[in-house]
Amino acid sequence: MSAFEEFVLLEPREVPLGGPRGMTVHRTLPAKRTSLIGAWCFVDHFGPDDVSGSDGMQVPRHPHTGLATVSWLFEGAITHRDSLGSHALVRPGDVDIMVAGSGITHSEYSVPDTTILHGVQLWYALPDRTRFRDQAFQVSTPPEIGTDAVRARVGLGGLRATLEDGTVLEDRSEVETDTPLGMVQLDLRAGTTVRLDLEPGHEHGLLVDRGAARLRAGVSTAEIAQRELMVLPDGVSQLEIRAADGEDLRAMLLSGEPLGEDIIMWWNFVGRTHEEIAAFRARYQAEIGAEGTLAEAPIHPDARARGGLAADAEQFGPFAPHTPAALPAPTLPNGHLRSRGRIGLPKD
Repeated sequence: MSAFEEFVLLEPREVPLGGPRGMTVHRTLPAKRTSLIGAWCFVDHFGPDDVSGSDGMQVPRHPHTGLATVSWLFEGAITHRDSLGSHALVRPGDVDIMVAGSGITHSEYSVPDTTILHGVQLWYALPDRTRFRDQAFQVSTPPEIGTDAVRARVGLGGLRATLEDGTVLEDRSEVETDTPLGMVQLDLRAGTTVRLDLEPGHEHGLLVDRGAARLRAGVSTAEIAQRELMVLPDGVSQLEIRAADGEDLRAMLLSGEPLGEDIIMWWNFVGRTHEEIAAFRARYQAEIGAEGTLAEAPIHPDARARGGLAADAEQFGPFAPHTPAALPAPTLPNGHLRSRGRIGLPKD
């Protein structure tokens, strides 16, 4: 496993979402430098976007395996629907988690009266021991804690922060995840400094939504700006954040126990081998009637055995009728999909 001895800056890249009239997201993870922060394997930041004159977020039914999605909004609202039968409104202040397990499909549409859409969507990879577990969907609403200068909302994991006047903020989420994870929204008034206590055995990253900051962890310092994701040096036990003058800071602290596993992440699937990904794709395509037949696309043996699926089961589940057509999967690349781990780059 590669160790990061200094700060590592991951710059965002623009990715279109939902077609030509859709929206643009800014993706920082996965990156060439690293594919994982703990089990976090995917980070998209979007907005604030005025979607009143566009289609906004329009993501039809699509599949996932071996991961969990985490939605967190600052503004606007999104309708979530999945093959478990969940139908929920994702709102600011809520943490919405969907665990794919051996297979799930879901859709996401911004609601018609949303004018500004703004938030993050993240995925975390399920560890091998639970990646074929039962699917699940849950919503929690963590309280906001803090003062006029520093506010926090703990979506996952825990927080201990010391303010400049010595005030200590502490909170812990009651949400359980398949591997220890942290996700905390931090809002700092411009020019304010806060010191966070960190779990030194975990990996950490800070994503800036707005504003800019100067960071100090141990003897290392760095500066971070809007939409950038900074990976912290390994083994640090404290992080000092100073919000730049002139604009308030909003940031997301992401953390987690090292996954310690290489993964293959292709399109919306997370697996461990090329053959698994190919089987997931073929089965999904057959189930939505886009390509091949169910007989020609059997469920992968590991998904059947470890997920308890019958040979004729719907791996990606039924979906509510009268909803938009499912999104077909892209074609697999000609080459063999290779795994990625902490160092990010494919292994030789």
